[in-house]
Amino acid sequence: MNQDRRDAAAWAKEWQIRQKNRRLLMALGFLLLLAVIGYMIHFTIVHVERTTFKSVEDMRKAMQGRYAIERDYEDIIIEGDEITLTYLSFSHYDREFAEKYGYDYSGEDSVYDDHIEEWDYRNGVIRTQWMGDIIVDKNGNIRRGDRYYSTFYKTDKPRPEPIDPSTLSTPEGDINADISAEDEQLFEEREEIIESTEDAAEEAVPEGENDVQT
Repeated sequence: MNQDRRDAAAWAKEWQIRQKNRRLLMALGFLLLLAVIGYMIHFTIVHVERTTFKSVEDMRKAMQGRYAIERDYEDIIIEGDEITLTYLSFSHYDREFAEKYGYDYSGEDSVYDDHIEEWDYRNGVIRTQWMGDIIVDKNGNIRRGDRYYSTFYKTDKPRPEPIDPSTLSTPEGDINADISAEDEQLFEEREEIIESTEDAAEEAVPEGENDVQT
């Protein structure tokens, strides 16, 4: 009788061990499946949505130049391993804006310098010191990783020439002009973006080393 009990207890313990090992194998299999799915998603994103390169030098050479969002008067210029983000002053470049809302004599472009720390040519990513990841899309244009819907398009065009305020018919602005809801939202969003950019630059770069002009 005692032997039967010992055999039953041993069988029960062995059954528990088998069940535990089976659950462990199932969990490991599930994790492996997730890893495979994650890799496939990453592979699809990189090779379908981005431009990849053969080497660091190939990527660096291809990405030199000016990239712009013309309608928003923003551009990014890459020179060697340096990258400059500029928000051009609306009133200095957009004649319609200046005529309607006035020319801002005290206003200046907001210019932010950054350094490229890594040319991730395999994944089509430019990694910067504080500006975040710069993604190279399938057409060779770029976008900041935190601004998915704002694409900077590569262009051979130079920056627009600033307006000579003496050529404006109403450099002080149209006193009868009302700011539309659309324009007001645009101004507010732009100011928020510039403020967040300035904060990021100041936080990431040690005091005295941040070359920011506003």
